[in-house]
Amino acid sequence: MNILIIALCMVSQITEKQEELDQLKTKLTTVRQEITSLEKQKVGTLAHIEKIDEGINLTIQYIDELTAQESREKSRVVELEKEIARLESNMKLKKGDMRTRMVRLYKWKPFYKMNVLFSSKSLPQILSSSYYLQLLAKNDQRALFDFEQDWKRYIADKKIRNDLINTLERRKDEKEDELARLNDERRKKKQILNQVAKQENKKRALEKELKSAQRKLEDLIVSLERQREKARSGTNYLEANRGKLTWPCHGSVITNFGKVIHPKYNTTTRNNGIDISTSYGDNVYAVAPGKVVYADRFMGYGNMVLVDHLDGYYSLYGHLAEMLVNTGDEIGAGRIVGRVGESGSLSGPILHFELRKDGKPVDPMAYLD
Repeated sequence: MNILIIALCMVSQITEKQEELDQLKTKLTTVRQEITSLEKQKVGTLAHIEKIDEGINLTIQYIDELTAQESREKSRVVELEKEIARLESNMKLKKGDMRTRMVRLYKWKPFYKMNVLFSSKSLPQILSSSYYLQLLAKNDQRALFDFEQDWKRYIADKKIRNDLINTLERRKDEKEDELARLNDERRKKKQILNQVAKQENKKRALEKELKSAQRKLEDLIVSLERQREKARSGTNYLEANRGKLTWPCHGSVITNFGKVIHPKYNTTTRNNGIDISTSYGDNVYAVAPGKVVYADRFMGYGNMVLVDHLDGYYSLYGHLAEMLVNTGDEIGAGRIVGRVGESGSLSGPILHFELRKDGKPVDPMAYLD
């Protein structure tokens, strides 16, 4: 019974995760259609890159989910193999027992009534023999029924196992296709950025788009400040720990706070934070306790998390591969808010990190340890 319950739970989990996988696949298909549509339109470089990045992130997520589902299905195949082997062993033993029972029934059944009728035994002995013979017949029936149930389960388990093996083959092919698509999407992004680097008019257009994205972010923070209660919290955590804050991720700073001329695109912008070069998928940590007020895609920043630390202080984490918090979450210092990625990034996997005071950017290096 326990084996059956475990098997049912595993099947239920696989089915549930397959539904989630199908939903992700639908979303990925929609984004890819949008990318194709954008390629036919005259849209800005940043908007185009943003959509490609969204496709890249979804593709990576889809491949990860495919791998996880594949692992679950392999575990299920192993469990089925064990159950099939157990049933085969049981049926082999029962088959021998059934053969003995069938021989006994063959010998007894035709002469059963006559043996009882002409028996020299007393009536109580005859009745007793009759009772035990009926009991044996019932046991034979039960044994036949048990064998039949094992056989049905054996056939069903073998079919499920074979179906799963076929699914795993298709899963392997799909993963290979998705990895090829991922490489194509990254190559497409690189080609677009290379074209920008070669064409002066596209450089200037990209510069305007980046500045526009910064203004929109400033508008968002101003809007959040208006909604925020103005009550002061006393000594603010960021001020109290100025120069001692834990870094949001491991890595090295490749772009400092202030005016920046991009070495490849020759665009001049103001960096309102710092850019930290690190490995794709590394954890990103909140530098202080607070409330998540934004966790979504944002033009120019990719997947972005914005945390309100009270008294007008905010921390921002951009270009994430994935966000692991939701808008409205209350979080502590050191909480993992996401993972390093390249969404919206023009420089590969980086973390864009900002600190804001009353909506205005301040140099994070003055606060970090």
